Amino acid sequence: MINISDKSMCSGCTACVNICPVQCIVMRRDRQEGFDYPVANPDICIGCGRCEAVCPVLNPLETVKPLKAYAVRCDEYVDGSSSGGVFPALAKEVIDDGGVVFGSVVESDMKVGHAEAETMAEVEKMRGSKYVQSDLYSVFQDIRAYLEDGRKVLFTGTPCQVAGLRRYLGGHADGLWAVDVACHGVPSAGLWEMYVKALENRVGGKMTSVNFRDKSKGWRRYVFNTSYDVAKDLAVRASDDQYMALFMQDMTLRPSCYTCRFRNGGSGSDLTLADLWSVAETAPAMNDDKGVSGVLVNTQTGAEMLGRISVGACLELPPDAVKKANGGFAQAVAVPERREEFFAGLGVVGVDVYGHMSSYVKRKPLSKRMWRSLRSMLSSVKRRMTR
Repeated sequence: MINISDKSMCSGCTACVNICPVQCIVMRRDRQEGFDYPVANPDICIGCGRCEAVCPVLNPLETVKPLKAYAVRCDEYVDGSSSGGVFPALAKEVIDDGGVVFGSVVESDMKVGHAEAETMAEVEKMRGSKYVQSDLYSVFQDIRAYLEDGRKVLFTGTPCQVAGLRRYLGGHADGLWAVDVACHGVPSAGLWEMYVKALENRVGGKMTSVNFRDKSKGWRRYVFNTSYDVAKDLAVRASDDQYMALFMQDMTLRPSCYTCRFRNGGSGSDLTLADLWSVAETAPAMNDDKGVSGVLVNTQTGAEMLGRISVGACLELPPDAVKKANGGFAQAVAVPERREEFFAGLGVVGVDVYGHMSSYVKRKPLSKRMWRSLRSMLSSVKRRMTR
């Protein structure tokens, strides 16, 4: 029977929940930090041991080195994507073949969960980064059913979610395209829900949409953009938003993220998608601030996937060029000193969530902020002059 005594040993992938033959395991939210963990009912458990056997933390997959790495841009989809538009191009290939796509969406109540899509209109909601751990619901069971029916399936998620799916399916599954992201780590759904309410209180209206990576002002200078039913939008540079800043400072990550077993080739994915932040040095011809994906090809299936989509630009790179600057992917990040204190403070009755989060954001010195602004302006001028 699954029993989580050390929270760093659970990624929340839900493989154990989905594999249980008597449905005695449910995901339950931790009140302190807002992450979901599996809890088994001993009165129902039949002691089959399948939950432990399927757990990717207890039974890690083999870590593989990428076969190839590329800088990729899909011109048709780059504008509405966080980076180079590879995911919707893969999704179109699967849907055109009569398959099903699974990815994370922001639901109407601003919660983040995985959904399925059989049309490109439905895929649209899956595009863009969501910096929240998504609820997987019964997605693993749905994927198995589609595969058994002979339909192709594209699943995209974090490395731990892909590893959980692989373990649930028993390894390789014909018809599955598994894609993960170069993950920095995941903040809790509970924290995100608290932050949504805090922003709604400040604005005086209900949040109706969020874009964690709005690149209308540039790919590198992306903004955190939220809209409300009071005809008011809030758009700030991501590093100046409390939620995003604490995420980038590693303060709000799940305990297992600090010892992640699935990063850097340990997830079982066919392809890994990343932001190619090293584009200026590694693919200068594509450095126009529109967004470029770094793609790690981990399996032969991944190579076939990439070969089937239409790309506007594709350049082979050394794998380290893709991993560069994707913090937390190649190596685990350290637990911040004040992390425990931060989450303990959130549990205080009547706490001002917005103010509490602000007090833990590390502000860069004024000189560095001024230099950042000047550098951005110079880059914009340079791009205009070279067009």
